[in-house]
Amino acid sequence: MNIDKLSNFSKKTFLVVCDIGIITSSIILAYFLRLEKIYFFNGIEIEIFLIHFVIFFLVFYFTGIYRIVLRYFDNYSILKIIKSLLIFQAILILTNFLLYQVYYMPRSISFISPILIGIMLLLHRMVMNYVISINKEKNIPKNKILIFGISNSTVSLLKNIRQSRVYGNVEGFVDTKNQYKKRDISGIRILKNSNLIEDIKKYKISEIILGPGSITRQQKEILLESLSSLNIRIISMDQIDTYLPNLIHKNAESDINFYDIINRPQIKNNTNKIFKLIRNKNVVVTGGGGSIGGELCKQILSFKPKKLIILDSSEINLFNILNILKKEKNYSSQIIKIVLGDCSDKQFLFQKFRNIDIDYIYHAAAYKHVGFGEDNPYSIIKNNIFGTKYILDLASLKKIRNFIFISTDKAVNPKNMLGYTKKFGEDLVRHYYNQNKSKLDSKFTIVRFGNVIGSSGSVIPIFLNQVKNKGPLTVTHKKVERYFMSIPEAVELVLHTSSFEVNRLNVYAINMGKQIKIMDIAKRIIILSGYTIKSPKNPKGDISIKIIGLKKGEKISEEISLGENLTKTTHSKILLCSEKNNSKLKKGYIKKIDYILKKNKIDIDEVKKTLFT
Repeated sequence: MNIDKLSNFSKKTFLVVCDIGIITSSIILAYFLRLEKIYFFNGIEIEIFLIHFVIFFLVFYFTGIYRIVLRYFDNYSILKIIKSLLIFQAILILTNFLLYQVYYMPRSISFISPILIGIMLLLHRMVMNYVISINKEKNIPKNKILIFGISNSTVSLLKNIRQSRVYGNVEGFVDTKNQYKKRDISGIRILKNSNLIEDIKKYKISEIILGPGSITRQQKEILLESLSSLNIRIISMDQIDTYLPNLIHKNAESDINFYDIINRPQIKNNTNKIFKLIRNKNVVVTGGGGSIGGELCKQILSFKPKKLIILDSSEINLFNILNILKKEKNYSSQIIKIVLGDCSDKQFLFQKFRNIDIDYIYHAAAYKHVGFGEDNPYSIIKNNIFGTKYILDLASLKKIRNFIFISTDKAVNPKNMLGYTKKFGEDLVRHYYNQNKSKLDSKFTIVRFGNVIGSSGSVIPIFLNQVKNKGPLTVTHKKVERYFMSIPEAVELVLHTSSFEVNRLNVYAINMGKQIKIMDIAKRIIILSGYTIKSPKNPKGDISIKIIGLKKGEKISEEISLGENLTKTTHSKILLCSEKNNSKLKKGYIKKIDYILKKNKIDIDEVKKTLFT
């Protein structure tokens, strides 16, 4: 019989029946121990039995003993029962004293019987707990666990794991700070960090749990690298619900630190210059509802502009960014102006901004997905090239102080329509500046950076979603690598470039560190999510990685400069590009764009006249 499957009423009834048997046998045994012979009870002693029963069940009822869940019978439950038995014993002694003349019962029975009842009752509960746990554990494979770090929280975790019984067995603690030698905790061995790989193989470890502050970023990187080929889960304590008795895994993928994925700390910046730049200014952000544009709006708002004008062609994007900004400290409906429209519609732009003063324009509006651009070349030309031209015309009309063009590393040696159109956009900014620099009292800035973590359609959100669905994770090529930076970091650096006090055209490249292989990111996300990598070497792993082939227009590696001389600026993460004119490249991408315009029956001469006058 599986007791755990009985109804609550049936469980309580079963316990009461068992307790009646325990009380009866305890009293009989108490008399035997007191009188040293089998005692045959008469009518009066039966009444004594009834007194025991009444007192016992009244005490257990009011102290809530029958509300204890047997599956989770623990030290607290034991203490609660002992307290109830002491109350039972005190009442029994008092009753024996008051009714001594009516019901003769040896006084020692009042002491002996509660002790026997207590011993038998606790043994019974423990056996029941064990039986229920055994039934629960059937057919459940147990993890063999190593816990990194020795602290109050990791020791508490050990207790929870032992209590759950179904989660696994802790084989050892790893003393990452080398504080304890040749010792143990609650019978669990303490292992040396230096012998980790050998110990993992020796004790057949299947899961590693990282305690808070137990391991540095560098140590974590080494651990991930050394264990990537083994069938071992690596999770942190915040990826386990330690408050539930069964220690259920959370959706770990939602709690991954992005900086663990790219293996570097977050970039910290001094924002005083940005504050002085933005405060009390009228700022336009094009594409303000997108990933980059939205973050620009959020950060710009924090610097207290006079007016923040958000331009986007997507109604839902504008709705979403407005809701985000409403939660910000400096939000005011008097500051924010929403403009729903298309940058490639010159007439609309000029009419909409006719009576609006503008100090700065951050031009982030662009179609940026490589695959979509390859399949829809004219659309990306219209948006990325013509949209940039008309925003430049608006900047000229309004005589703005600062124009910032958000470019991409894909504009360097472009191989796809995104790269072609962004490179063309850079050249439009240069052309405009060179044509008008004698009469301009303003600054023009081009900023290139690579992939940003978390942008719509980018690889990391895709991987996280694939992990959620248990894979496979799809990688286009084993050698594909990219620069990575978080959206807040990239945007803050863009704002820094616009704060440089130079009234001319400047091209900046964001120093995003070394490129990271997409394959390595996929592996890291699987491991950081608490899963193991399934491969020919590890067929028992959880999630596999599938190579699907390079997409149309996709490059193996990206570049941040086109043979330019890169020089340092006052910010370590921002490099100044001394541009070299590459006529061969220019002819190449213009030829590509000409071809697409011809295909769409567009008058090329008219287009060139529009773009370059």
